[in-house]
Amino acid sequence: MTGVKDPYKRAAIECWTGDPCGANVSDGAMGTRAYFQRLLDARSRYAPWLASALGYTDTKGKRVLDVGSGQGIDLAHFALEGARAVGIDLTPRHVELTRAHLAALSLEAETLIADAERLPFRDQAFDWISSNGVLHHTPDIRAALREIRRVLRPGGEIRVVLYNRSSVHYWIGQVVIRGILQGRLLRSRSMADVLSDGVEHSRSGGRPLVRVYSPAKVAQLLREAGLHGVHVEVRHLGSERLAGVLERLAGVARAREIIERAGRIAGWYIVARGVA
Repeated sequence: MTGVKDPYKRAAIECWTGDPCGANVSDGAMGTRAYFQRLLDARSRYAPWLASALGYTDTKGKRVLDVGSGQGIDLAHFALEGARAVGIDLTPRHVELTRAHLAALSLEAETLIADAERLPFRDQAFDWISSNGVLHHTPDIRAALREIRRVLRPGGEIRVVLYNRSSVHYWIGQVVIRGILQGRLLRSRSMADVLSDGVEHSRSGGRPLVRVYSPAKVAQLLREAGLHGVHVEVRHLGSERLAGVLERLAGVARAREIIERAGRIAGWYIVARGVA
């Protein structure tokens, strides 16, 4: 995106230009049907709960905005359900790939380069807005949520997924293991730097801003933006190693039940929704 001056936003563009979101879980030629299908399948395996959390099946016939559409996974699902879907992303490479992926699956949706903090749409333009794993990277989340509220019609719904500061992954995986045991916190003296260096996949060395929020803080942010009926939950324990141990000890079915329950207490993702 030309003319981007904010260093955090430039870092995000650098990171996801070199390594588009999710590229580490699919192989083959980007932009092709086979590559994108593997990407869709990988998402379904990683987080099957996301389909319900983001409300794909509730959007038929609705004008839907996906804020931070990445390579187009959520946008494709909204289009498959019959939504009139629009996606925006700050990274031009993401928009390029999304267009190719949608065309490869013969899906209709609009996608354009835009900043979540300054949405290029008229007031009350959308019935439903989704933002999955994106707003914890933007420098001014309050501005982004105000913009989302502005372009959401009265009675319209927002679904947002953010990283959870109260999660096992944050405190054990990032603070204890990466921050303390691996010495990264001592070297950088900042958990923001530890997160920027380790949460997002980047072979190019891109270091996007990564923030974590408590569920209570997310609820507060949505209410401050003018949304009501706010509901917040946490999901996804997200530890394959722990899952393997539990499966050996308790069996697959019981292990999945334990992990699901634990994820709802200390999962890595906050799922929030609110109504305009």
